[in-house]
Order: sequence, then C-alpha cells, then structure tokens
Amino acid sequence: MAILCAVDDDEFSEPVVSTASDLADAFDDDLVVLHVMTEDQFETRSSSQPEYYVDEGANDAANTAETIAKRTLEETSRVVAKGRVGAPAEEISEAANRSDPRFLVLGGRKRSPVGKALFGSITQSVLLEVDAPTVTVMHD
Repeated sequence: MAILCAVDDDEFSEPVVSTASDLADAFDDDLVVLHVMTEDQFETRSSSQPEYYVDEGANDAANTAETIAKRTLEETSRVVAKGRVGAPAEEISEAANRSDPRFLVLGGRKRSPVGKALFGSITQSVLLEVDAPTVTVMHD
C-alpha cells in the first residue's frame, strides 16, 4: 500500500508532505505526492507555448510534486511524484479511488461556516468523494 498526499504549490504543502511521510514511515509504505495543475494554469501555459500538451502539463505537475517533497524531506527514495491536469478535487478523488491508499493526506484552511457554504472547498469535496481514511492538516 501507499500513503497518498495532495499538494499545492505553496508553503502550506510542506506540513502535508511531512505528515504523510510520518505515516509512510510508520506503516513502511511508499509515499505518493500528487500535484494537480488546474485547467486555468494549463491554458495559460499552452497559450504561450503552442506545442504544450496535457502530458507535458502532467509532467510539470509531477515535477512540482517532486520539488515540494525534496524541499520538505531529507530522504526521498521512497517518494513517487505524480502530476495531473484538471479540476483538483476531481483529480485527487479519482487518484485516491483508483489507487486505494492506506491514507490520503490533504491540507485544509480554517474557514467560517458562511465561507464554506459560499465558496466550497477542494478538501471538503474530496472528503465527500473518497472512501480512503483521510488525514487533514489544517492551517489558518
């Protein structure tokens, strides 16, 4: 089995990777770090690079995941970096449901009840769609 964590390209991803790594160590599992390039990010890149295709976007997303893992962890030999292009909640949910990880580790932001109702949340959407046990690392 593996521990799957989903990361964004921000400073709040490091605690997510660190927590996921601790779980991977505790269960002697591999750590899969997933980054999803949004459709808007992909379209921005593809409009400036005519030969930029979804496969390149997924490779760039995987490179982002690998960079975050290397920035966070001292040892990355058991880390598998993966990248996808699309809607983050859908792509994370699909990856988790397809790979059946021991745990899924996500980052979350503390928000007011009104904020949750008005704006939705990637984390909330994933929690509703994934059957795997999920650990949410909260930040302000």
